[in-house]
Amino acid sequence: MMVATRDPAIWGIHSGRTGEADSLFLKHNMIALGWDKMGDLAALPSDREAFKGRFAKVYTDHKPGAVPNLAGQMFRFVHEMHPGDLVVYPSKSDRQVHIGKVEGSYTYKTESDADFPHQRSVRWVKALPRTRFSQGALYEIGSAMTFFQVKTYAEEFRAAIEGKVTAPPVSSDETVALVAEDIEQTTHDAQWVTGRVFHQKDRMVALILWLIRMNLALSRLLLRYK
Repeated sequence: MMVATRDPAIWGIHSGRTGEADSLFLKHNMIALGWDKMGDLAALPSDREAFKGRFAKVYTDHKPGAVPNLAGQMFRFVHEMHPGDLVVYPSKSDRQVHIGKVEGSYTYKTESDADFPHQRSVRWVKALPRTRFSQGALYEIGSAMTFFQVKTYAEEFRAAIEGKVTAPPVSSDETVALVAEDIEQTTHDAQWVTGRVFHQKDRMVALILWLIRMNLALSRLLLRYK
């Protein structure tokens, strides 16, 4: 009986609200999560309820509705991400999209960065400008969550590693790239401030705001090339 092999999953991650873990990610070849009050996540039972219970206990300032999502991100980082999976990291520092391969299991370390103790080693294999990707792909990795699975545009990121183009990229003009980055920050900051999870209605509002900004950016382009 043949056992079906698992296709490597693709995960997206952000390096903190202002990109404060960017150096940790790129210079130390790792990805990491904050939530340092959680302690060693490997010490918790491997079920979501245990993660939710721990999170609610140590982060009492978060609204109850946000707990399942935030605790779930940590659970997936520990128990659903595996060596061999791919990770996509849109850096705020160099404005490149970094794609790497997960090489290590979950580890809890406070020596390298006490604010981001939940870590996995990564081998970065590609760094590409945001203008290399379609707007849909950029929107997906601009998720309001810190750690998430990339599904809808997964094949576009797989193809990027191989140097293939699978979708029309956004305009190479830097103005459009900045607008794409802006909507990522808008949704991410909104969740950080409100402490709640973005649902479909919230994403529609963010999309409308992005369309307005894109229209303004295109107007600037037309004025520039008249």
